[in-house]
Amino acid sequence: MRRREDRGCIFPAVGHGSALCLLFTPACAFSAWGDHSTGMALTVDGVMNWLVQNADALQPSMPDHYLRSNAFYALKARGEIPVAQEVPEELFLKEVLPYRVVDEPVDHWREGFFQVLAPHAMRATSLRGAVEDLVPRIFQELRASPKVMRKPNQTAVVFKSNLTPEMMAPISETLTSGYASCTGSSILIVDGLRSVGIPARLVGTPQWNIPTGGNHNWVEVWTGDGWHFFDAVPDVRLDEAWFAPSNTKFANNKDSTHAILSAEWTKGDATYPLTWRKPAVLWRAEGRTAFYLAKSEQS
Repeated sequence: MRRREDRGCIFPAVGHGSALCLLFTPACAFSAWGDHSTGMALTVDGVMNWLVQNADALQPSMPDHYLRSNAFYALKARGEIPVAQEVPEELFLKEVLPYRVVDEPVDHWREGFFQVLAPHAMRATSLRGAVEDLVPRIFQELRASPKVMRKPNQTAVVFKSNLTPEMMAPISETLTSGYASCTGSSILIVDGLRSVGIPARLVGTPQWNIPTGGNHNWVEVWTGDGWHFFDAVPDVRLDEAWFAPSNTKFANNKDSTHAILSAEWTKGDATYPLTWRKPAVLWRAEGRTAFYLAKSEQS
């Protein structure tokens, strides 16, 4: 991904009615928190450069003003929301800063999502509590807010099957239509949590290793004591889902088709075949099969 230089105004994409000019300077620096420091300065320019340098060739070339806005609001959340300050620097870069989860169309989502969700995240006393409070709001309040939508709608986002890749972009597709399947719903949640500084990522399997087959994507969130999973629905129940352990216990880490994988911005130890594309796109990933097999044995 190359960075295009554009020093003009930030023009919010879907969901905003007017242009917003923001001044970014190298002095806009934020301190690093957590035990895993990368040694880099967390400035707007610094994190922009990290994002570009670590991008896969599959990522689109984004204009400078988009990257600056994304970096500014990611750092703003980290600096202003108390529970976000618990996040190690490395996790912030890999699982908060990225503006794209898989290969969905890119929307300008971070600013509006932050404006709607940050006041609630400010009150949280733990990352876990923040997740449990925010996810239902992601389904309801983002769609109802003029800070996000050109045409706000008071109805919540609902699940509809078989809508990948038609409904994946968080604003222009999922929030605008009011529905998505597991992939679009997971992307919406991941972006919502990232907008307030909470590490989140999409996890799934290209095909369940069971006779009936099928695929599925869901969400993992980092809450200070490791990664926890939940299905992409408003009722958050960490480490509980219809597919675990009934389906996850059959996952196979020797076969990417039947593995469980987390989609990543940086290069990981695996690739996730995005089977909604023909031919399948091989996306950067981390293998998560061992984690889910261990969870299955504990159930």
